Amino acid sequence: MNIRKLAWKNLLRRKSRAVFTGLGIFLGIATFVAISSITSQMEGAVQDQLDRFGANIVVSPRAEQLSLGFGNIALGGTEVAHSRLAMADRERIASIHHKDRIRSIVPFLMTAADASGKTLVWMGLPGTDVATARPWWKIQGGGGLKRGEVLLGAEAAALLDKGPGGTVTAGNRLYRVAGVLHSTGEKEDGMVIADIADVQALAKKPGAVTYFEVAALCKDCPVEDIVAQIGQALPGARVSAIRQVVESRKAAVDHLRRLGFGVSAIVLLIGGLMVLVTVMGGVQERTREIGVLRAVGFRKRSIFSLLFWETGWVSLLSSLLGAGTGIAVAYLVSPAFGIEHPSVVFAPAIFGAAAGLSLGLIGAIPPARRAAALSPTEAIRSL
Repeated sequence: MNIRKLAWKNLLRRKSRAVFTGLGIFLGIATFVAISSITSQMEGAVQDQLDRFGANIVVSPRAEQLSLGFGNIALGGTEVAHSRLAMADRERIASIHHKDRIRSIVPFLMTAADASGKTLVWMGLPGTDVATARPWWKIQGGGGLKRGEVLLGAEAAALLDKGPGGTVTAGNRLYRVAGVLHSTGEKEDGMVIADIADVQALAKKPGAVTYFEVAALCKDCPVEDIVAQIGQALPGARVSAIRQVVESRKAAVDHLRRLGFGVSAIVLLIGGLMVLVTVMGGVQERTREIGVLRAVGFRKRSIFSLLFWETGWVSLLSSLLGAGTGIAVAYLVSPAFGIEHPSVVFAPAIFGAAAGLSLGLIGAIPPARRAAALSPTEAIRSL
């Protein structure tokens, strides 16, 4: 009789045992695929959220520090800029080779100016870019910033005694207070924030920019390449990657990747042990039957083939079913783990199906060898 047909008939004859054996493979592979898929998507989601959280490259004019003195008297130092930045430089930055890896380019202009009789620092940036450049700001009174409006830092609002809906005068012009920032503990607490066009007009520096903040997508993190390309586009500028930000983002993603790998490895190990135990138990119970087959003329090679076909069918079907179930479970529960756009990740499923089949076949080796080596006389005596 054909070994494959005999193996299939044996499975049909022992449906309960085949289901029990396959259940261990199914649960192990389904759990592995689900956890691996979720952690893989969480890694991407965390990376995307980190990329949305502020800039990681600063572009400023290249400057040189000069020490001043008169005779032996030191008068301190000053910084001499070799060039100036302008709004047109934004287009140059956006034209680099890695432009598809740039999420935002936000120009800033800083100047000291009068605000209702108090000299304060004004920060200018495009009103439409406030949410992109400072996503962590909490603004009392609203989040929008239009021309003719200002946002006040918490300390600036207290100093001017102004709140949302109030007005601030500067340069013979009246600005409406659109909102007040909650305290951030940073320098912007004491600043007046306005649209960059208004600040340029107030400082009488049309088109001027103090620095650009560039938010580069840090997945695979080609920050060094982006910095070099911006430097080539703006030869007179100093382009600096905010190393701490880049490293902290990479560290956060690496921690999550290691966590996912560790959990997946433990689950796969447990699933593998379940497979080994169930397969070994199933073959052990059939030692007498295998001995009888040896007594009626089955060779050792035929016994091996019979067991491998049986275990292979059970392992393959259970692994495929477990991989499919793992993908479905991961897709359905992904929103509960903060994954906004769930997707189907095939790599863990392919690996899990291959691992389940391999573990099933490996688990059949020791008992198959023992059964094949069983003496027919001893097997018949044991009946």
